[in-house]
Amino acid sequence: MRITTFGTIVAAIIVIAIICVTGLASALPPVVQPDQPPVVELPPTVTPTPTVTHIRPPVVSVSQLPVFEPPGPSTPTTTTTPTTTTTPVETATATATETQAPTVTPTQTRTPSIPPRPTPPTVALPQPQQNSPVGGVPAPSGQVDKMYPAVSGNNVIWVSNDSMNRSVSVQLCDIPSGNNSTISTPASVPLVMPRQLAIAENNAVWSGTNPQTGRVNIYLYDIATGRLQQVTKDEPGTPLDPGVSQDYIIWTNLTGGSGDVDLYRIAGGTATPLVTAPSYQMETAIGGNTTAWVDNTTGGDFDIVISPLSGSGGVILSEPGDDRYPGVSSDGQYVAWIKFIENRSAVYLYDVAKGNATRITGESARPDSVAVDGDLVVYSDLRNGNHDIYMYNTITGTETPVTQDPYDQSYPDVSGGVIVWMGNNTGRWDIYRTSAG
Repeated sequence: MRITTFGTIVAAIIVIAIICVTGLASALPPVVQPDQPPVVELPPTVTPTPTVTHIRPPVVSVSQLPVFEPPGPSTPTTTTTPTTTTTPVETATATATETQAPTVTPTQTRTPSIPPRPTPPTVALPQPQQNSPVGGVPAPSGQVDKMYPAVSGNNVIWVSNDSMNRSVSVQLCDIPSGNNSTISTPASVPLVMPRQLAIAENNAVWSGTNPQTGRVNIYLYDIATGRLQQVTKDEPGTPLDPGVSQDYIIWTNLTGGSGDVDLYRIAGGTATPLVTAPSYQMETAIGGNTTAWVDNTTGGDFDIVISPLSGSGGVILSEPGDDRYPGVSSDGQYVAWIKFIENRSAVYLYDVAKGNATRITGESARPDSVAVDGDLVVYSDLRNGNHDIYMYNTITGTETPVTQDPYDQSYPDVSGGVIVWMGNNTGRWDIYRTSAG
């Protein structure tokens, strides 16, 4: 009986122990094998994308545009046959009497690595001798510099900077007649900066300032009617880099730490945000139905964005380096720009219809400004130690020097085979032109 009782007690103790162990085990976390980590489902990564609003649907985000990698370079054939003798574009004395426009420095909360805009080199002017005739070589303060020309058809415009009379104006020249006129006013003083004026047929535009208010605005001058209008209305930001076509004006609006793209329909007098994003979009250009600008949304460097006015089918031309200064042909067929990689640069050309890009210059020449129209690309570079002008024929693939001399020539433009640029052949900056034949 005691044996049985003892056995019953032992069995009870074992059952109690098993229950305790089981309860303790259920209270502990499950054992994870080293080769089988627990699966953790992360929330989806949210990447902010810029909001892009086009005039007509569909809405296309810059980050959704396909990325195009330009192919390897093609080697252009260079011919040393010089072009027609250049002709200076004579100018009338500027009639504006306002003070020179101040340099605009937008307030920025962050500054990306932006290559500086190329600027004409300083020219050492010859000094008058003691036996020089009256009115000999003027001092630099008395110079009237004509700079940054733009051409369309028979019309050429440029910025005239009369430092002695503290006068800055936009000048217009009719090529067949040689007549010059001042088309800006004391309330629309142009900025003395590259890429701040453009022309297409009868539309001349520039970014300028009213010295009374100090605000920068975009101005439109109708060559046919002589009407000048202020396009922007002192809105927040700094409108710069205007481009123009027959029907539209495009510009970038710099605000604190970013730049947006605006589009203005000339006939309707309405402006529409084309791109708004927390990054830099700038150096805008337009031709036909093609718009272009530089953008650093996709990374630290700048890429070329090409988008039709319809808002669909745009591309980002992206590869290492900073892509800058795009120009669009008047028919919208070509976009030319300059790629900067460290201390090297080259001219690239994009065929909108074919959707391909080609490098048309070497990198050692260091081109610094470019324009395109029809089958001609014109640019200035430093291959000879000073700025010279060259042209590239897109049909023949040949490059031809436009100028080859010890002077500096830069900022060319082209329209219908007529090439214009600024040169310091006389010791001051003048406007020159030639025909590509």
